[in-house]
Amino acid sequence: MHELPLVFFTVLAQAAAGAYLILLLSQPLNGMDERKLSIGILVSMALLSVGMLVGMSHLGMPIRALNLLAGIGRSPMSNEILLGGAFAGFGVLVGLAGFYGKGTAAQRKALRWVTAGFAIAFVATIPKVYQLSTVAAWNTPHTTIQMLVSVFITGGALAAVLGAFRHGIAVSIAAVFVTLALRFDYITFVTGVEPVLAAQQSSLWVTQAIALLIGGALAFFALMKQKSASPILLSVCGLVIIAELVGRVSFYNLWSVTM
Repeated sequence: MHELPLVFFTVLAQAAAGAYLILLLSQPLNGMDERKLSIGILVSMALLSVGMLVGMSHLGMPIRALNLLAGIGRSPMSNEILLGGAFAGFGVLVGLAGFYGKGTAAQRKALRWVTAGFAIAFVATIPKVYQLSTVAAWNTPHTTIQMLVSVFITGGALAAVLGAFRHGIAVSIAAVFVTLALRFDYITFVTGVEPVLAAQQSSLWVTQAIALLIGGALAFFALMKQKSASPILLSVCGLVIIAELVGRVSFYNLWSVTM
């Protein structure tokens, strides 16, 4: 599949951004110390870096990413690359500053919120790349909704593993519920505009739904039983990321230019 690098890039990038935001927002509520927060941020940035490196292989030559920057402000893809790079760079900087205690506490806090701004702008830009009037199955609000909800499904589960247990797992459960609730309407829309391609994605959609249901059920169990240090959290994180990867494969499979 030619778009497989983009599958990994979008899902892993969204997971990293979601985890960063949830870790940051939950810190004042759960009393997480700055060093632990910084470790969580650095792990998120490592995941983002993996996604970006894999995604660059889609361009054929990494130098093409620099050529795309010529379209900043006009091209959603150019904006995506710029904002993704800014988020990664500032994320690593803020993670290292917090881990080693560099600068004042106020400076580190301000830098974390600046980075949060880049994270939000980055994940908001990703769906715009795929809002194409020439691709009927993508030209729908469902594209934006699914990609933004994915930020919280995967990011919440990852944040729970990295220390924001209660808030991360609760966000992930809520996001799983939202995406499953919208599933019927989405499939109905896609089937209406691309019936042949939609039929070919049925097994992927079922696989994604099953993985999300199992992941959501395990997350709810962990939340009720307070299993914050349990391998269950790793299972939840793995399941929802796999589910979103499968769902993203089906999304790219729906690419078809309308004549």
